[in-house]
Amino acid sequence: MSTLEKLDRAMVKNDSLICVGLDPDWSKMPEEYTRDSAIENREEKIYSFLTTIVDITGEGVCSYKIQKAFFDLYPQGHSLLKNIIQYIHLKYSDIPVFVDCKIGDIDNTMEAYGSLIFDELDADGVVLNPYMGEDVLNIVRNRPEKAGIVLVKTSNDSSVQDLPALDGRKMWEHVLDLTVNEWNTAQNLIPVLSSLAEYSTSPRSSIPDDIPILLAGYGAQGGDATNITDFLDSKKRGVFINSSRKILYPYSTEDKNWRDNVAVELNRMKDEVNKFRNE
Repeated sequence: MSTLEKLDRAMVKNDSLICVGLDPDWSKMPEEYTRDSAIENREEKIYSFLTTIVDITGEGVCSYKIQKAFFDLYPQGHSLLKNIIQYIHLKYSDIPVFVDCKIGDIDNTMEAYGSLIFDELDADGVVLNPYMGEDVLNIVRNRPEKAGIVLVKTSNDSSVQDLPALDGRKMWEHVLDLTVNEWNTAQNLIPVLSSLAEYSTSPRSSIPDDIPILLAGYGAQGGDATNITDFLDSKKRGVFINSSRKILYPYSTEDKNWRDNVAVELNRMKDEVNKFRNE
């Protein structure tokens, strides 16, 4: 089963468009993990925390996205990341796992990244920075069962993506056109769009029905689900919304009931998205 097939099936099975970002921030984790914990065993504590998050959320999400930078901080971070992906695959084999490291380089460097992300870590997809051109896409073009999540329109204020391209369109509009109409030869690309941006027309009008969208900016960045219908496909899915901090840390670090708070926040977000999705 391809990554895009897994993603769509998980949306249906769990009635969810939610992607949980597994970004371990030591300063925000519950005190039961961080209290009196020596630096050398932090990876063990993070593994326990994140697998608990997966256990809490696994039946209510359609995917997970893991920010690699949070794992690179630790000496055994590579093994930790691999073990988290393996845990999800074993426990919830129908839920895809994406690695977010926003890579984009020349062909031989990208192939090294491909070997790392797909062959070594066994991720289902990776976030790609397309601004070095078509070479960036080869690692997923040559692996059609995997997925490439392409940065098109992000939610950070300092982005240059609104600058005009040579054809007069905004840069992100040009990149979106390339992503869906030229680069997607393996039918496994997913454009990233911001929930905070203002669009002159519904984004889905320029994106074919069979291409899913990753919607960025929800939660801690200020976005919400009120405009979700602008991104849905004809089956009222086809878009998934990432939330990291809002779901991972909706509690004070000393709260002993933090697990309940995570479950409540996930269900609140899922209900909110489904409410606007089904209107």
